Amino acid sequence: MAGAVLAAFAGLVSCLAWPVAEARPDHRPNVIVVLTDDQRWDGFDAMPWLTSELARTGSGWETFPNAFANTPLCCPARASLLTGRYARHTGVLDNGDGANLDESSTLATWLHGAGYRTGLVGKYLNTYPFGRLPYVPPGWDRFVAKRNQSGVTVYRDFHVVDQGSPVFVQSYATDWLGEKALDFVRTAPTTQPFFLLFAPSAPHPPWLPAPRHEGTDADLSVAEPPNVVGALRGAPPWVRSRPEPSAAQRATWLDDQRRADETLLSVDETLHAIVETLGARLDDTYIFVLSDNGYSFGEHRWEGKKCPYEACVRIPLAVHVLEGTGGERPAVVSIVDLAPTIMSLAGVASTARVDGKRFAAWIEPRISTLSEPKNEAVYLEWAGDAEIPAWMAVRTSSLKLIRYGDGFEELYDIGGRVGSADPWEMVNRVADPRYAGILTRLRTLLGQYVGRG
Repeated sequence: MAGAVLAAFAGLVSCLAWPVAEARPDHRPNVIVVLTDDQRWDGFDAMPWLTSELARTGSGWETFPNAFANTPLCCPARASLLTGRYARHTGVLDNGDGANLDESSTLATWLHGAGYRTGLVGKYLNTYPFGRLPYVPPGWDRFVAKRNQSGVTVYRDFHVVDQGSPVFVQSYATDWLGEKALDFVRTAPTTQPFFLLFAPSAPHPPWLPAPRHEGTDADLSVAEPPNVVGALRGAPPWVRSRPEPSAAQRATWLDDQRRADETLLSVDETLHAIVETLGARLDDTYIFVLSDNGYSFGEHRWEGKKCPYEACVRIPLAVHVLEGTGGERPAVVSIVDLAPTIMSLAGVASTARVDGKRFAAWIEPRISTLSEPKNEAVYLEWAGDAEIPAWMAVRTSSLKLIRYGDGFEELYDIGGRVGSADPWEMVNRVADPRYAGILTRLRTLLGQYVGRG
């Protein structure tokens, strides 16, 4: 009798219970950004697996040879990538300004708020955690941030903040971080789209490759650019004041470049492993591979970043697309364009103000090119320091105008728009009457960017 009563009660409850809706699959794409550190614009040549994919018909990899860092320095570039804003708007003008970033409004918070699982593995912003206790910035579900405290910790014996807890690691940095990135991909729920920012330190100085790659490029011939010791007509005072490098210094630069390329072999292996781990999910995953800035190995008598020349501002950019056979895309793009592009591909709206323009139509064929404004030029800037004075520039697909704080200007016909092509920026055309109309147009473009406030 009691059993019959209980059975009847259970039946009544089941009739009154609310129906449970089945979980619907989320078909939005995954997004992975592989952000290297100080990789030159031609640096994909040092990544054999990626190079083979770029050359393979139907691989789905597209390249953007006209890609640039708006501010060619690590921390400002990374802040711009996360926000789509210029350095003068993020407040991150130098490597010591990371604390100025508004972490409440970034790609991480926008995508996390829209239901994405988000992860960062690798370098975040220089000097993180900015004198505070270790913490996880808003928007990151998984946060493994490598601290960059000195040159000796770039590749080994470094500190990490893993979900807010400090960890000391003695392993080779790219390999250790790569395993963390692979774990994020492996454990990502198939019912939820994800965003991963994987940011290894390679090929940042001091260029220490993994032991298995040491000496791989020892016999590789590296050509010295002609603007290392060649005549630079119309160069600015800061360049003219620099001494011509010695033969020993020039040889060191070539050897440094070989070792920088060797550090990228482990990045290439990790990228390959990520693609293999994705398996069938690769068909639903956009992968962006780029650098935060370039690096000058003696061009214009300069070693390092921050300069307005191609060695510093031009960066490699490749994208794995969901549809398409691959190839080169002519669009002129920059780091501030990445955030709005990723948001567009993810179908996520944001009220945050951005400076960049999305280039999703070059990646996703279902997005009309008519719906997206194209860059005639990209805006580049550096706030200045004791080594290189403040400058601003505009770069089109073939031309560049640079203006310094004191009004000095440089105009380079990189692609041979009027005269001979000058890819090494060795002849300043600002006083050439054949370029008068071009100079006027570029000055107008520069004024428009500056006038945006």
